[in-house]
Amino acid sequence: MKLTNNTLIFLMSLLMMGCGGGGSDDSSTPDPVVVAVEEPVAEVPEPPAVSTIVEPDPNATYESTADLIVSRKFLLKPEYALAVSYKNDGNRNAYLSLCTDFTDGEEGIKVNYNSCLLRTSIQSDYAGTLNVANDKNRLVMAIWYFEDMKNPRYEVWENDTDANGVRTFDVN
Repeated sequence: MKLTNNTLIFLMSLLMMGCGGGGSDDSSTPDPVVVAVEEPVAEVPEPPAVSTIVEPDPNATYESTADLIVSRKFLLKPEYALAVSYKNDGNRNAYLSLCTDFTDGEEGIKVNYNSCLLRTSIQSDYAGTLNVANDKNRLVMAIWYFEDMKNPRYEVWENDTDANGVRTFDVN
């Protein structure tokens, strides 16, 4: 009998702990109120407007990138569009190469033909648009006439933008 009483007491205490003490839904403690404290804002004077235009020095060295001066013409784009045209007088059969890597020395122009952006054969005029890497400011056009392949004609273009922002390489 003692075992039954002990078991019953044990089960009753388990039942009491399992139910726990409830509580009422009525809360007498108010919710805490958050108060925002405004800190005084220090007035920062605006920098004076700069009216002088400073041209960048291509040979300058700088302590940090904050010191860099960029030309107004510079756009942060990886490439630009170049309108290329060649007027083929006499409609001669020719081969055009437009390349970025070349040297212009006393012995003439030496072209690295692995750097060509355009290679095409033509029988009449040529007109097209190419995308050129933004760091390429000089290009060379080699014009090879089929009847005289040993003596190509070279035309050099230097990056220039007209008033409308268009870059063109016209060869007549």
